[in-house]
Amino acid sequence: MFNLRLSAPGDSPNIDGIKIGSSEEIKISKTRIGTSDDCVAILSGSKKINISQVHCGPGHEISVGSMGGEGSVIESVVGVTVKDCTFNGTSDGTIIKTWASSTTGVASNFIYENIRMMNVGNPIIINQGYSPYPPCDMKTPSRIQIKDITFNNIWGTSESKVAVTLNCSRTIPYKNILLKNISFSHGRGGSVRSLCSNARGTSYGRQRPPSYF
Repeated sequence: MFNLRLSAPGDSPNIDGIKIGSSEEIKISKTRIGTSDDCVAILSGSKKINISQVHCGPGHEISVGSMGGEGSVIESVVGVTVKDCTFNGTSDGTIIKTWASSTTGVASNFIYENIRMMNVGNPIIINQGYSPYPPCDMKTPSRIQIKDITFNNIWGTSESKVAVTLNCSRTIPYKNILLKNISFSHGRGGSVRSLCSNARGTSYGRQRPPSYF
């Protein structure tokens, strides 16, 4: 999919730009998306997804998931590349989300690279305590394994004081998370911070906010 222009009114209900599921070798490039929900949503069964030169905003984010919802079977998303993209005024940036009490599965081999974020609410999120419809079973941790994820050369302004959130499952912690050259400032001035739990990874290059690794 190339050279698309997708838009929906900001107050329209839950309109995603592009939704991908149970698909392989999908390429999206040179595309502008502005909607009321996800710019691109990548769901279970997706493999070898390549997204490049996409402008996202207004809207929510480029998301993987949610995975492991109630009643779902074993889920997987493997091989996602998001590079050379711009987010402008979105509620989030890149997000991977799994339900707090989930089925088993894996999300692996993701690369997020050369991404500019301008006035983005929450730029980088991995959330394994996703709970869209309370009450939720927050005592049972997610059983989706998240591993081999790279964030490289991502910069811009964050509307939240928390620019990087890595909220991982205590049962199956993240493995091989790489943060390289991450640089954010707060949109209203001042510094930003990161939140991290149950993650294993490496960081090098510039780290703003400071990395937990």
